[in-house]
Amino acid sequence: MKGKVSFFMGLLGFTVCFFLKVGEPRDTIFKVALGFVIGGFIELIVFVMENRKRWNLYITKIYKASKPVRVTVAYLFRIEVNGKYVLIKRHKKDMVGFQPVGGAFKYFREENRELFDKLGIEPCDHVPRDEDTEHDLRIRINKRKNLMEFLKWFESRKNRETDPWREFYEELIEPGLLPSEFFKHVKYVFIGKHTEGVIPSPAFPIDEFRYAEIYELRPETDNQKEAIARLIDKKGAIIFASPDEIRKGRTHTGEPILPHSFKILPK
Repeated sequence: MKGKVSFFMGLLGFTVCFFLKVGEPRDTIFKVALGFVIGGFIELIVFVMENRKRWNLYITKIYKASKPVRVTVAYLFRIEVNGKYVLIKRHKKDMVGFQPVGGAFKYFREENRELFDKLGIEPCDHVPRDEDTEHDLRIRINKRKNLMEFLKWFESRKNRETDPWREFYEELIEPGLLPSEFFKHVKYVFIGKHTEGVIPSPAFPIDEFRYAEIYELRPETDNQKEAIARLIDKKGAIIFASPDEIRKGRTHTGEPILPHSFKILPK
């Protein structure tokens, strides 16, 4: 907005100069107007550089703007033990293998009904939904030109799940993989986010946009550290994988690692 105002102030100054006689007032207004225009261009360049990772999204407002897009918004835990990362087995039939602890964020349906209707957002049924996946942010935006508005809503943190605790509890504590008495709460830090742009889906007949927030677990007590280290004993449910194994998509013993797992690795 600042750049737009500066640019248009400069254009207004040039217009005024057109009606003035040659002389000192005109020269002064011209110089001031030139400064405004240059300032506007600088603001534009800064905006473009700061948002270069979203160029693909801006293009969607023009290219295939009326086509649908499947959107998945999730969070993943980076849990490191001695240079290896904790991965948990996924049991759903569409993809079987090991992946980071985590899952899709949830939205509040009633609070977002008006906004989602306006943006043409509906649940995506390419993967069967049940009571566990109800209100997951695995959605379909009927016109991808609305994707940027959806992301603005998500990053505002309004009327949605904001804490990654739920999946940590459901995947590790509730089934007894970690003792609940040592994990009344956990400390974690936000590492960053990972986006892939709008790309053809390898599994579904629709383009996809996948967005993931990465959190690193920071055990605070010796009991927490020991319990996490002992997850290695949970054969069949948990594996500890090296960065190279995650990149290759398979452990040296042949266990499959799901493709999105690389997102927890340091960039």
